[in-house]
Amino acid sequence: MRYIREKIRLRSLFVKFFFSFVVLLAAVTLTMTVLLYHAFSKSSTEQINEISQKRLEQSSSMFEFIIDQARLITLQLSVDNDIIRSINGREAAGDYYLNNASLRKINDLMLTNKNIFSITLYNGQSQTLIGTDRDKAHAEAATIEWLREAPVQSLGRAVPRKLSIGGATRSVQNVYTIFYYDKNLETNDITSAIIVNLTIDSFVNHQEDETKSKDGLMILDQEGHIVFGFEESGFLADISQRNYVQRIIKTNQNESFTDKTDQTLSMVSSLYSEQLGWYFVSVIPYDTATAQISAIRQVAIITCLVLLVLAMGVSALLSGLLSSPLSRLARNTLRFQAYTGELPEGKLSEMEILTRFYSNIATQFEQLEASSRKSRVSLKAEYLKELLHGVRNPEPEDIEEYKLRVDLLKNAALYVAVLKLDNIRELAERKEEIDHTISTVLYSFTEQFMLSRVLSETVKVDHEIVLIFSGEEAALPDAVMNAMLELQQEVARTYGITVTIGIGRAALSAQEISDSYLSAKEASLYRIVRGAGSMIAYEDAISRLNNDFDYPNAKQKTLLEIIKAGREDKVEAAIADIFASLRLAPYHKIRLSVHHLLFSVITATSANPSVSTTSSNFIEMLGSLERKESLQQIEDWFVEFIRTAICRSKENKKQQKSDLAKKIAAFLEEQYGNPELSIEMVAERFHYNGIYFGRLFKELFNCLFLEYVTELRIRKANQYLKDSKLTVKEIGEKVGFLNSSYFVTWYKKHTGLAPTEYRKKH
Repeated sequence: MRYIREKIRLRSLFVKFFFSFVVLLAAVTLTMTVLLYHAFSKSSTEQINEISQKRLEQSSSMFEFIIDQARLITLQLSVDNDIIRSINGREAAGDYYLNNASLRKINDLMLTNKNIFSITLYNGQSQTLIGTDRDKAHAEAATIEWLREAPVQSLGRAVPRKLSIGGATRSVQNVYTIFYYDKNLETNDITSAIIVNLTIDSFVNHQEDETKSKDGLMILDQEGHIVFGFEESGFLADISQRNYVQRIIKTNQNESFTDKTDQTLSMVSSLYSEQLGWYFVSVIPYDTATAQISAIRQVAIITCLVLLVLAMGVSALLSGLLSSPLSRLARNTLRFQAYTGELPEGKLSEMEILTRFYSNIATQFEQLEASSRKSRVSLKAEYLKELLHGVRNPEPEDIEEYKLRVDLLKNAALYVAVLKLDNIRELAERKEEIDHTISTVLYSFTEQFMLSRVLSETVKVDHEIVLIFSGEEAALPDAVMNAMLELQQEVARTYGITVTIGIGRAALSAQEISDSYLSAKEASLYRIVRGAGSMIAYEDAISRLNNDFDYPNAKQKTLLEIIKAGREDKVEAAIADIFASLRLAPYHKIRLSVHHLLFSVITATSANPSVSTTSSNFIEMLGSLERKESLQQIEDWFVEFIRTAICRSKENKKQQKSDLAKKIAAFLEEQYGNPELSIEMVAERFHYNGIYFGRLFKELFNCLFLEYVTELRIRKANQYLKDSKLTVKEIGEKVGFLNSSYFVTWYKKHTGLAPTEYRKKH
C-alpha cells in the first residue's frame, strides 16, 4: 500500500481542480469587468443621448408609417371610379346612389384605420362637401377657401392645422391633413378635392404620462412651430426663439447636446425626418437623466463583488468534492496494475493514471469489437450478394455459419424488395459522394429498423438496399408490408428524403432468389409513373401495362396545332392527354416517347426549322428531362416550356408590328404633303396587298387610314398657320392640296373654322 501511494503525487488533483476553477473565475471576472467598462466608460450624457436617439427613431418611424397609410388611402380614393364621379361630375350633387356608394367606401376606410379623423370630398362644379360626419364636412368650407390661396402640395407632406368644427358645441381639433385637389390656374378656384384628416389621439393617450416625464418628446416643423408635443405653449405654437430650437433648425442635423435655459440644464436630442419635413426633439432634465445610470452602476459593482466572493467559496468546495473520489479510484487502478505487473515508472498524478488506464482499455475493446463485427458482417454480405446474383446456391449449414434470420431452404416463398433513393440524380456533380454517404447511412438505419419488426435480411448492393423476406406464395404477410410502409415514413421524417420500394416476384425456391431480385429492380423503375416514395409490386406493375402500346401521334398532332395557333390555355390539357397514354406504356417505351415528344416540340417552337438531335440545346434539355424521376415532373416541364415558347413568339410578333407601325408613321410624316398619297401607295411601299393593308393599318393605329392622314394634315396646317407667314394657298399646297378653295372647304369641314379664322384666334 505504501509503495502504491509513493507512485502518486499527492494533492495534485485538488490543486488542479482549484487552479482550474480559479482560472475560470478570473476569466468570468475579467469578462464582467470588460462589460462593465463598456457599459459605463461613456458618460451618462452620451448613454442617455443614444437612448433618446433610438426613441426618436422609433417615434419617427411610427409617424412616417401613419402618414404613409394616409397617403395610400388618399391615392386609393383618387383613383376610385365612384369617388372620381362624386368630386368631378356636375350631376353628382343630386345622385343619391353615387354619393351613397362614395360614403360607404369612406366609412369602410375610417372603420379600418383608427387614426383617420375625417374624410371629405369636394365637388367644385356643384360646390358641395361630402363626408360621413356633416359637421366635419361643413368645417372644410374654410379649408377650400384656404386652398385657393395657400400653395399646398398635392399628395405631399402632411399639413398640421387646427380644424374648427361646428354643431351644438363648437370645438377645435388638432389634425394632420393630406390633400388631393385640382385647381383652375386662371381663376384659382378649387375644381375638386379629397381631404383626409388624421389624429394621433390613440398614440397620445397611450404615451402621454410616460413621454412627458421621461422622453419630453416634441415634433417641430421647419419654422419652429409645435406639430406634436406636451408643451404648455400648445399645438402649432411658435417656439423658434428658444436657443435649442434655433440650433436644431440652423444645423439641420441629427445631434445631441446639452442646453441651459432659465438656470435649468437639459439634455436635447434631435432627429430630422426628410419624409415628413419635421424635427423630432427630446428634452430631458439633466438630473433626471443621470440619476438612473448612477444607481445602476452602484448595483452592478456590488453584485460583481458578491458573486466573486461566492464563486471563490464554491471553487474550494467543488475541488474537494471532485478530487476525493478520483484519488481513491486512482489508488484502486494502481492496485490492479500492480496485480498485472503494469505499474508505471516514476510518479504520476491521479488524473494521468486514470487517463492512461482508460485509454488502454478503450483501445483494446474497440479493436476487438471492430475486428469481430467487420469479419462477421462482411462475410454475410458477400454471401447474400452471391445469392442475389445467382452465382451461389444455399446449403443447410449456411444458416448457422452466417447467422441468417430467414430460413432460405424452407418450402415457404421468398420475396426480395429493392429500396431506391429518390431525387438524388438532381445533384449529378456530387452523385458518387452523395449516393455513397446517404446509402450507407440508410443501410444502417434500415437494418436496425426492420430487425426490430420482422425477420429479414438486409444487404447493400451498389447504391441499393436489398431486403429478403419469407412469406406465402400468394403474397407477402401484412406485417411485412406494414413494416416497409412505416420504414418509408420514418426515413422521410428523419432524413427528409423519399424511398421507392420495388417488390419482386415470389421465389418458390432459393435458386429463384436472383430472378426475384431482378424483377424487384424492374418494378422500382415504374416510380416514374407512380411517383417518388411509392411501393410497387412487380406483378401489379406488369399487369397494368399496355404491351401493344403505340405512340399517340394523333394527340401529338393536336398539341402541335395548338402551339402553331398560340393557344396557351389549351397546352396543359393537350399535354395531360398525351401523358395519360404514356402512363400505361412499358418503361423503355416511356423514355423513347419522351425523347420523341421533346424533339417534336422543339421543332415546332424553334425559330430554326432544322433542329438536330445532336445540337447542344437539345442534348441539354434531354439531360434535364432524364434527371426527373416522375412523369408528373416531366409533364409539368413540357407545359412550362411550351407556354414560355408561345409567349416568346407572341412578344416577337408584337415587336415586329410595333417596328412596322413606326416605319409607316415615319413614311407618312414624309409624304403628308404629297397630293398622290393613298393607302394603295403606302401598301405598295411596304409590299402589302391593298385590302389586307387596310385591316392591318387599323389594327396598328386603331383608326382608318383616311382618318389618320386627315388628322396629320390638319395638325401640320395648324402648325403653319400659327408659326409661319405663309398664305393659305401655300399652306394648302404644303399639306397636299393643289386647289386652295378645296383646301379651305376641307379645313372648315373638319375644324369648324376657316384657316384665316384659326390664325386670327391663335
